[in-house]
Amino acid sequence: MNLVFLTRMNKPIGILLLLWPTLSALLVAQQGIPDLRILIIFIIGTILMRSAGCIANDLADRNIDTQVDRTKNRPLATGKASIFEALLYLFILLLLSFFLVLQLNFLTIKLSIFALLSVLIYPFCKRFFALPQLMLGISFGFGILMAFTAIQNLLPFEAWALYIANIFWALSFDSHYAIKDMKDDQKINVRSSALTFKHYTIPFILMSFIFMFLILLFIGYSNDYSMSFYLFLAISLFIALRGSIRGISMDPDKNFEAFLANNYVGFFMFMAFALQMLKI
Repeated sequence: MNLVFLTRMNKPIGILLLLWPTLSALLVAQQGIPDLRILIIFIIGTILMRSAGCIANDLADRNIDTQVDRTKNRPLATGKASIFEALLYLFILLLLSFFLVLQLNFLTIKLSIFALLSVLIYPFCKRFFALPQLMLGISFGFGILMAFTAIQNLLPFEAWALYIANIFWALSFDSHYAIKDMKDDQKINVRSSALTFKHYTIPFILMSFIFMFLILLFIGYSNDYSMSFYLFLAISLFIALRGSIRGISMDPDKNFEAFLANNYVGFFMFMAFALQMLKI
């Protein structure tokens, strides 16, 4: 059971927030359904790296988590899991991830090294960086870049555009999450976008969402996408804006609900690209 809670497999929202943009990138890179082998590698790889990231985060925060209501019952904080056990699981997950990436081309393998470094660096950013959500976005987006290099062996404009859009998305949804943790973060003196922007956090979230959707609209316009793309993108935008408006009071629970709703923001973004690439 320790493995389940260390990897947050009981809370799959993190996997989904990683998976939707990665699957979208695979479809765009392939201009259709990618090879089944590539698809399986990226789905399993996403699950493994998100799980490894959770363990790395808990190892870095094991002394902090005991002081936060939301995290005080995590296995390392309570002592139910030892540091050795967590390191062992982390090593196994990274080894399995490395085995998967070895099935891909050299450029993708090189990118995976930067992806790993970003996963290991991110947990420490909240100690000194006023906007750790930016590092989360940088880390979360590597699946997009690797999807393009795995299929095309290069990084075209669409790869970087999707990557930057995904950074803005992470800034948005993780800032909702940061509002939920504001009081605890302030108490233990760690940084977040919510503590940096305070009452301007929701305008910051809205601005980030707008930049994300403008980039996606530009991709659609540049490639002459059909109306189905814009329709599903509009549904995604509606869900994002609804969550932001409900969270404008800075209520922690409403903002946490808005964070969870980003699963559907991501799903409808994926559907926009899927219907376009499949010519539906």
